[in-house]
Amino acid sequence: MIRHLALVCTIALPCLLDAQTPSGATHSSPEILTSGSGVVKLKPDRATLTVAVVTRANSAAEAGRLNVIRILPVIAALKRQGLPDSAIVTTGYTVSIERDAMGRVPVPTDAKQTYVARNAIRVSLMDIESLGQLVDTTLLAGASEVANISFASSQAVDARQRAIAAAVRAARVDAETAAAAAGGVLGALIEVSLLPLYGVAGGRAGDYYQFSAAAVATPLMPSDVTVSVEARVRFAFMPRP
Repeated sequence: MIRHLALVCTIALPCLLDAQTPSGATHSSPEILTSGSGVVKLKPDRATLTVAVVTRANSAAEAGRLNVIRILPVIAALKRQGLPDSAIVTTGYTVSIERDAMGRVPVPTDAKQTYVARNAIRVSLMDIESLGQLVDTTLLAGASEVANISFASSQAVDARQRAIAAAVRAARVDAETAAAAAGGVLGALIEVSLLPLYGVAGGRAGDYYQFSAAAVATPLMPSDVTVSVEARVRFAFMPRP
């Protein structure tokens, strides 16, 4: 990430400065404004995925009935893996007329329609070592889709604190270098702000799986979880005598 570095000398009309000058700075004092980034990478220890059952029939009621028959064994299979109810949550249920790839109802409109029922469940897993086995188990139990597999870390909050500290240190080092190059030193700290770029980016492992009988569980290779922070700091600039 590119760090932006600027030596700011405040020279403006007093009426404008009253509204814009941060607390602790005088109207005539030069300032140094820098930004720094902090990045911490973590090994994931949590995963979420979406499991869905899709059924088709000549009526909406029949599509829904078939979906119930198919989804119950999937939920039972998930619970047999030791997952609590709180880790198995419905995220979407729809019954609609089947459409083509362009989203259009097939013509002629008076022809017999096919109805599609889709029931999607979000599964939260605290043991990612068993993720591949869980994917195979749900598909074998009758799931039509497994999608949106993503990874996270239980240490993300602590990593954020470390990323903040790293970002502020990086910004200060740049500020000290700029002050020395300009023939002075850093004065008092005026302001520290964290920019809205803070985020936690979890790894992903593909988007869609279908079951195939295999001797071993489906291999899934999670990437690191990245916690990033950007900080902006403002110091007074003190010229050397």
